[in-house]
Amino acid sequence: MARARGSPCPPLPPGRMSWPHGALLFLWLFSPPLGAGGGGVAVTSAAGGGSPPATSCPVACSCSNQASRVICTRRDLAEVPASIPVNTRYLNLQENGIQVIRTDTFKHLRHLEILQLSKNLVRKIEVGAFNGLPSLNTLELFDNRLTTVPTQAFEYLSKLRELWLRNNPIESIPSYAFNRVPSLRRLDLGELKRLEYISEAAFEGLVNLRYLNLGMCNLKDIPNLTALVRLEELELSG
Repeated sequence: MARARGSPCPPLPPGRMSWPHGALLFLWLFSPPLGAGGGGVAVTSAAGGGSPPATSCPVACSCSNQASRVICTRRDLAEVPASIPVNTRYLNLQENGIQVIRTDTFKHLRHLEILQLSKNLVRKIEVGAFNGLPSLNTLELFDNRLTTVPTQAFEYLSKLRELWLRNNPIESIPSYAFNRVPSLRRLDLGELKRLEYISEAAFEGLVNLRYLNLGMCNLKDIPNLTALVRLEELELSG
């Protein structure tokens, strides 16, 4: 058998069947590596393949620290951007026009620790709006248009330490309003100027609360605080 031009291999013994050596060499030289595009064997991850999670910065935002810090302030946003990077730890959405926080809006942000939604037009927070945020420790909702405490939306925020609801047109605080977040240490309810009623059991379950702000709420009576067994600081000024 004639030796293929450029092949380093010796001729095969008679009677042995195989591809021509030149064809094998051609395939080896010009075939794409495994996992590459254009006909190579696709390699998927153990998580099931498909499109990788979003890691790029949304157009309306600025990102830093490898997209773990995302700032989307003063961008006239009507809704929360859908493409917030999955590794975000700090998300600032202040001073926009967001009115509704919808169910599962942040469910892919498992590493998020600080969420700032203050100074928007938020009037409604749907049940499950904060699903999928096991690392969240600070939630800022001050200077919005909430008329009720979004009690059910706080479920599953097992690490929440600070909740800011200051300066919303909230009219009453019902029983067990915060019992889904017993981890709270700071609760800011200052400047609730339309507040007319606080239930006797409003603060039940807040066994870890250290700081409570009820200043500038025009309260006629001090509410029942016996459930706050670890309270260290109470603001009632104004």
